[in-house]
Amino acid sequence: MPSRRNRTNLAVLVIAVAVLLAAAGAAAQQPPEQQPPEQQPPEQQPSEQQPSEQQPPEQQPPKRTRIVSANFGMQFINDAFMNRVTFQQHGEASSFESHYDVTKHYALDGGIAFLLWKGLGLGLAAFHVAEPTTARVDALIPHPHFSGFPRRASGVRIGLTRRETGLHVQGQYWWFIDENFLLRAVWGPTFFMARQDLVEHIDSREANEDFDQLLLTGHRARTVSAGSLGLNLGFDGTWFLTERVGLGFNVRYSRGTATVRLGGRAATPLELGGTHVGGGLRLTF
Repeated sequence: MPSRRNRTNLAVLVIAVAVLLAAAGAAAQQPPEQQPPEQQPPEQQPSEQQPSEQQPPEQQPPKRTRIVSANFGMQFINDAFMNRVTFQQHGEASSFESHYDVTKHYALDGGIAFLLWKGLGLGLAAFHVAEPTTARVDALIPHPHFSGFPRRASGVRIGLTRRETGLHVQGQYWWFIDENFLLRAVWGPTFFMARQDLVEHIDSREANEDFDQLLLTGHRARTVSAGSLGLNLGFDGTWFLTERVGLGFNVRYSRGTATVRLGGRAATPLELGGTHVGGGLRLTF
């Protein structure tokens, strides 16, 4: 049997082990000391989020697909032509030539255009131009007493008018340079209708009793009409003052040729169209 001393040592060892185990259990039950967590900024709601540092996307111009236009301007053309008329006087053949020089017209036009697909569009523009013109008349009038001795007479006749109306049918390309400026290129066929006053009769009288000089005292004119198919091309620009209203300008070249006859006489060609410059109001939808 173990001695009493050994039993005492064994009891002390058991008690020490028990104390150590108890201390370890108590330490295991206590939660470990935690460092306070680093504070995170509160999560922002979508409505409270700060704006992103990225650049905003480029703004698109307002969607405009229809434009109505009205313009006033000038149309410039260099059309010089002559019309010759023959008649009988004092039993002999007489004639006179009328020389016309048309240079410009006041012009009105209005139209509508539609954007169809991407930058491609279609437009219609009706126009009217009118301008007073003059005619220089050179006449050969027979002598009232001697055959084969015609006298010359010249003069300027006023009160004549050139008028043109028609329709431009236009393919268009729309280019929005920015949200406030639109540039359109236009091209297509043009249907012309022309009305021209031509001198068909002249009045004259003897300047003195020697019958050697004549004076032109009057004339009578007839309005002739003719149609023609031509072409047009140009540019149209619009500055938008508001979302729907703007001011614009247009530069257009058109060309057509019509042939007219005065009382079945020689055909007279007319040059129609010309260079048109104008500006006016724009409404867009």
